Amino acid sequence: MNDTRNFCQNNHTENLTDLSCLNSRPSSYNHIDITTFMHIFPSIYGILCSVGVLANGMVIYAVKSCKKKMVSDIYVLNLAIADMLFLLVMPFNIHQLVRDRQWVFGNFMCKAVVVVDVSNQFTTVGIVTVLCIDRYIAVVHPASEKRTIQWTIIINLLVWLGSFLLTVPVMLYAKVVRRRHLQVCMLNLDGPEDMYWYTLYQSILGFIIPLIIISTFYSLTLYHVFSSIRRVKRKQSVWAKRATKMVLMVIALFLICWSPYHVIQVVNLANNTPTIAFVYAYHISICLSYSHSCINPLMLLIFAQSYRERLCSRNTLQSSQHSSKATVVKADGSSVTNDPNCRSTVI
Repeated sequence: MNDTRNFCQNNHTENLTDLSCLNSRPSSYNHIDITTFMHIFPSIYGILCSVGVLANGMVIYAVKSCKKKMVSDIYVLNLAIADMLFLLVMPFNIHQLVRDRQWVFGNFMCKAVVVVDVSNQFTTVGIVTVLCIDRYIAVVHPASEKRTIQWTIIINLLVWLGSFLLTVPVMLYAKVVRRRHLQVCMLNLDGPEDMYWYTLYQSILGFIIPLIIISTFYSLTLYHVFSSIRRVKRKQSVWAKRATKMVLMVIALFLICWSPYHVIQVVNLANNTPTIAFVYAYHISICLSYSHSCINPLMLLIFAQSYRERLCSRNTLQSSQHSSKATVVKADGSSVTNDPNCRSTVI
């Protein structure tokens, strides 16, 4: 999520740590304060990268270890792969922060890293969105013939393709630019008007529209769940409670990690004289958006029992192969198998 604006030259920021553009006193205190603040982020990003790679690797292993995969496993696998790809290029961003924004890897790598960075946002949000739609179909229309592994793979491939196409502007404008005595990797947009439209483009397609879809389909899913509870009284109360918690966690994680970034990006369009408090909020919002790739797999490993069991029970796989692995579809649309290594997850 490379910074792309410049307050001093065109009323937008290229780098919100440019102290000469800050509207706050005393300036000497600000310089020491913001420099110390910025030096914290390489360590934070390093921790997020290390934990995220490990957690996503464990989720990918857990999904691949099950020979009979469920529909939800395909979404989880693609989500983990998208996050893993992003985390693997994060060291380039960390290096740039350590070197005070100096880019030393050339123009091609600049484009590649920025494209993967921005593409991860669209891919992750896209997969979470279609996963929400899938949960609605699984619960409300469990007998749907279209909800198959083959269709799920096609849907995920379309999400990847769509995310790639949405990064075309990034491919065109990402480049190494000389700023003062530094070579900086950035989106070199032509002026304030281009920055305005790019910010709206990113926020509307990467946040607002997906959020509306996610909220709508999860609300419809919960409405169906609680309507079923009223009809059958307490038979589905345990399942409903678990589904509700996971729903709230998915939406809360999405909002907490991405809302601050997009709100500040939009506010930044009209902020010609950023204060030091705004600079702090800006970089914290970027850190939160990065953390989404780390928290996603951790949430699955902590709250999804099936993936923990697959990791813990791998050594007993051979002894359990003689058991039946028939899949049972429950009334609520979720699927389970009697193979302890391949239980489905309700997300």
